[in-house]
Amino acid sequence: MKPINPPAPVGSLSNRRLSFGWWVSLSIVLLGLGVMAVPQQLDTRLWSRQEIWGVDRPLVRHTLSRAIDENRYPRKITIRRGNTNYPATVEYTLDPALQDAVKAVFEQYGPDYGVFVALDPDNGEILALVNHRRDGDHSENLALKATYPAASVFKIVTAAAAIDLGKADATTVIPFNGKSTSLYRKNVLSHKNNQWTRRIPLSSAFAKSVNTIFARLGVFSIGAHSLTDYAEAFGFNRDLGADFTLASSSLELDSADPWSVAETAAGYTQNTTLSPVHGAIIASTVINKGQRIRPTLIRKIVGDDGLILYEADTTPSEQTIHSDSAGQLQVLMRQTIEAGSARTSFKKFASGTMVKVDVGGKTGSLSGRAPTGRYDWFVGYAEKNGRKLAFATMCINRDFWYVKSAFVARKAIEHFFRDNG
Repeated sequence: MKPINPPAPVGSLSNRRLSFGWWVSLSIVLLGLGVMAVPQQLDTRLWSRQEIWGVDRPLVRHTLSRAIDENRYPRKITIRRGNTNYPATVEYTLDPALQDAVKAVFEQYGPDYGVFVALDPDNGEILALVNHRRDGDHSENLALKATYPAASVFKIVTAAAAIDLGKADATTVIPFNGKSTSLYRKNVLSHKNNQWTRRIPLSSAFAKSVNTIFARLGVFSIGAHSLTDYAEAFGFNRDLGADFTLASSSLELDSADPWSVAETAAGYTQNTTLSPVHGAIIASTVINKGQRIRPTLIRKIVGDDGLILYEADTTPSEQTIHSDSAGQLQVLMRQTIEAGSARTSFKKFASGTMVKVDVGGKTGSLSGRAPTGRYDWFVGYAEKNGRKLAFATMCINRDFWYVKSAFVARKAIEHFFRDNG
């Protein structure tokens, strides 16, 4: 008869293995039941998932939107989910130095209204949300409104559609009659070549913002339905998925009326509106090879216990146009700086530390009613050594031109790349 193995002595290897395994099993059960407290030294990547705490982008938007609408950015907040309150600290994406630099420009020149928005095209993080009012009232965040006419900034969309559909490229020569700043039905809908007809490439038409050429592209090359499709792909009439309340830019186009298509394509209507945040997103789509990103203002929210309750997901939302088309748009936008409507504001820019900064943009100007005044836009991008900035500047002046938006943008670019280039 074989002897029965005696029990292992206390403290033996087998007992230690049994004890360790028992404690692991018990710990897993207790954690599942929520009995054990979570040690703060645990890897927060495991314990910070919003799926666990229930703090997602819509809840963040709901919690912070009122303050941001009022141009406030509180650090200490309380997030309420169900019956639970989470005292927490907010980490914003804003660049305080860039904010201050642009504020100083607005204060120096004093337009009636001024807005500057800048973001990182790679991840959608908003680096600047600057608001200025000559009367000193800063209780309203003007950057989030979409009551402003898009004006010729919409020509970016029209050009993108024409290029992406294969109807034109930067070198395509297009004839037109009339002044570059005017728009008349006969020159668009009943064009006839004559001795006064001018012929210029699309790059020059974009740089000098020739209304008639873009109106004709909209009516005869793109069409109402495709123009609407591309506008919506760029974010018009859509929720852009921001983590704060952002008014939707609007496009109102009568597809049965060729003149409505012409005015829309040329940006010669008050029915197409744009928010400054959306303007920066349009520019970022160009420099980001056609990918439209979601704007993000809240990078992270950390509970008072040190656990990350929320962390932004900065995945690009969709491919708006082909990357080759985006490259063609950059060619057009560079021409605005080099030989177009922003040339004066960027005179002698490419020198010193700015010599290698690639800048492109689009100007726009039109009268508006909310608030009343003459609107001046500059939407664009800047890049140096892989570091990128997308931005939108808008100045509204009632009686006098105090400063051009393109000049404000230039000062912002100089600050950003002087410190970070």
